[in-house]
Amino acid sequence: MNDTEIVELVSDVFCKIIGDLNDGLYKDLEGDISFRWHDNKRYFYADAATASGIDEPPKHYIGLSYDAAILLYRDIEHYYQYIEYGADNEKFDIIFKDFEYPKSLSVGSSKEHSCKNMFTSGITWILYHELGHLIQEHLYIRNLYISSNNAEIIDCAANDSGNNETLSGKASAVYHVTEMAADFYATTSCLSALLRHFEGNELEVEIRNFTSVLALLIYRFHGINSYVPTELPEGSHPKPLIRLEQTMPLVFEIYSKYDLLNEKKTSLNRLDLIRITSWSSFTVGLFWLRKNNLSGIPEDYFLSGSRQRPGMTEYHRVMLDTWDEVKPIIDRVKRIDDPFQELKFSDAYRKILQRA
Repeated sequence: MNDTEIVELVSDVFCKIIGDLNDGLYKDLEGDISFRWHDNKRYFYADAATASGIDEPPKHYIGLSYDAAILLYRDIEHYYQYIEYGADNEKFDIIFKDFEYPKSLSVGSSKEHSCKNMFTSGITWILYHELGHLIQEHLYIRNLYISSNNAEIIDCAANDSGNNETLSGKASAVYHVTEMAADFYATTSCLSALLRHFEGNELEVEIRNFTSVLALLIYRFHGINSYVPTELPEGSHPKPLIRLEQTMPLVFEIYSKYDLLNEKKTSLNRLDLIRITSWSSFTVGLFWLRKNNLSGIPEDYFLSGSRQRPGMTEYHRVMLDTWDEVKPIIDRVKRIDDPFQELKFSDAYRKILQRA
């Protein structure tokens, strides 16, 4: 697709989802939500904004730059070509020796059809991430901690010029944990949507497409550098690999915990889903290095267990404590009550953090 066709596809997808939201959720709330392009942002940019108070019917906006759409689609095209070419299949043969990993992203369809499907998953995740901020009134929560009247949340982790927040301490922790909450909302929304629209082998393909494009989105933010250890949150967003390590396991945790695949004519089990998500994140990481012409592999570049890195136990304790602090406020002001889509820390995880 050319650039114009990419932009038109985004408009079609977003208008359909936002139209459904206005006919359903926002109608019930006596408010509205709309989408707008940002033609003055020449980089990967997305935001959520509000023109209403928490006691008023919501008037919400979700925005995206043209470059965000075009860059994501081109990344998907190049990733498709990388998988087709098989440049790193010898590595994959060793790493995924117990898993019949895909040699192509096309399964009975054309390259363009496969790329469009991946792209649709990616931009849908972006939209739901911004919606999560709005539905849970994260802007209101953040303003409580920085004494501000900001009317928008900027989600441009790929370009610092789009987000000038230099935060530390409690304010940074609140920003980080509400980003995690928006990621959780987006991921669970997309996983639910996949179950509504697909089944059988097609569902397996779309789960792989979704996990690959999620990794593509976040590795674009991560770049080609090693992970930098952190104990305390800084800035407005968690480090990209932390975000990916928090979101990717939701695929197998949610689908297996609630046995959601049982009636979808698929034999996928928890182990299959772990292998799919591992393949997606690892292949995207290697692809990103090749795309940026880096021959070596930076230290601590790929995903690992969420608490395996130095400082991560302390970081997660801060996130847990901060979420416990802001969640009662969110519960008072959020627009809908849907526990399935709200960030949660299990009792077992809380005990692990207490013992560590």
